[in-house]
Amino acid sequence: MPIRDISVCIITCNQERYIRHCLDSVLAQNRTRLLEILVADDHSDDRTGDILREYTERYPEWIRGIHNPRRLGASENLKRLWGMARGAYLAHLDGDDFWLPGKLELQADFMDRHPECSAIYTNARTVLPNDENQGLFNDARAGMYDLAALFRRGNFLNTSSMLLRRPLAQPVIDTKKPFIDFHIHLLLAQQGLLAQLDRVLVGYRVHAEGAMTRTSGDLVRELYWEAMLNVPPERLSRSDKAHGMADFLCRIFMTSRRMKRWELFRAWLPRIRRASPCSGLTTAALTLFALIRRIMSEGWDRIRRRFGCKVEHVLFRR
Repeated sequence: MPIRDISVCIITCNQERYIRHCLDSVLAQNRTRLLEILVADDHSDDRTGDILREYTERYPEWIRGIHNPRRLGASENLKRLWGMARGAYLAHLDGDDFWLPGKLELQADFMDRHPECSAIYTNARTVLPNDENQGLFNDARAGMYDLAALFRRGNFLNTSSMLLRRPLAQPVIDTKKPFIDFHIHLLLAQQGLLAQLDRVLVGYRVHAEGAMTRTSGDLVRELYWEAMLNVPPERLSRSDKAHGMADFLCRIFMTSRRMKRWELFRAWLPRIRRASPCSGLTTAALTLFALIRRIMSEGWDRIRRRFGCKVEHVLFRR
């Protein structure tokens, strides 16, 4: 009797261009341990819902389509869908991303062997909407990461690669306000270790139409900050908090420089200094250290390319 203990949860909205590839990539996985594929269409205006109905009719044993009668928003759509999952494991996938062969089986087998882990992630291939390769999602090495490690260096995890123990999803489902993926990862890190595989087993689309990071950067920064502040103070040391807030300030500095929006940095600087457990001078020093670390990492890649080494572009550096 095959073990069927994985629920795949896909959220989608206005992704008619990508949803077929997304669903086909899940159906191409080894289905021995697959219990169900739940797909929640958040009241799309395009043909996403029609394509989902087509797949539901073609694969009734596997796919269950949920069509929201009104637009809920990404957070509510995810919470509602996760609450329907029945498997021992829950695998999340955004409707514009896709999986590579062997992803689910490899992760589930790893989690079976490591009960101390609350969730497992993999690296991802970043692609443009036309499937052109852009590089790697992160530069994180394979290993285990605890709450402090995640908080200190910020969010580098790919959400569409995430497989978690379903009972541990409850704190996410119980969240009252809108949130981003960093909030999910921090909640899971409070319940166990997070495993990262350095294998590339996901396709992550950058610059996809409607992507929140592209259209609502200011809101993403606010929700990122809120996710950090929501971590119980007793779960982190003063050093962890200071390093994490300095890393966030470093990210804002780099965004301000890239976008030539220095008012953004000026607005965030006093907020982070007030929240940091360290002095303003220490916060500045930690931020400078984080900035130098990133510059050196990027500079080393440029040097290697100049000498003919094949070095892929990295979207998120740890």
